[in-house]
Amino acid sequence: MSMRGKIGLFRAEKAHTPKLLVVYIDGGCPLCTRAGHLILRLDLLGLCRVTSYRKDPSFERFGLTFQALDREIHVVWQAGKKHEVVQGFDALVLLAKFLPPLWPFLPALALLKLTGLGPKVYRWLADNRTLIPETGCKGGACTPKGTRFPPE
Repeated sequence: MSMRGKIGLFRAEKAHTPKLLVVYIDGGCPLCTRAGHLILRLDLLGLCRVTSYRKDPSFERFGLTFQALDREIHVVWQAGKKHEVVQGFDALVLLAKFLPPLWPFLPALALLKLTGLGPKVYRWLADNRTLIPETGCKGGACTPKGTRFPPE
């Protein structure tokens, strides 16, 4: 095979490299906002845009509903020209694939997914998360330090 054929092959791969578009988190949940900040810190390649679905209605253009987003994290990513949506524990696994510092954890995440334990633990955490209402807190008094999202 000539060198030209190899270059063409690599170009074909590059054209189909998935791109992360947006990560929707719950901006009213301190655990979720901390996770959002962590995602941004671990995003060494600058692939992630993390936003609260409570303040950013852009999720509607991907056919997502507030109720679905209120239940679990959603990641919208692009493979080729098509947008894909992944949610819950599968979204965490996908994020780990895009965030180089999390690559060492991929085998453990795969095992958790294979055994079904990962989705169960995620579901329990999502169902039992603490929500801080936007009304009733003056000056952010009930929001733990460092949990505002998006970062100010």
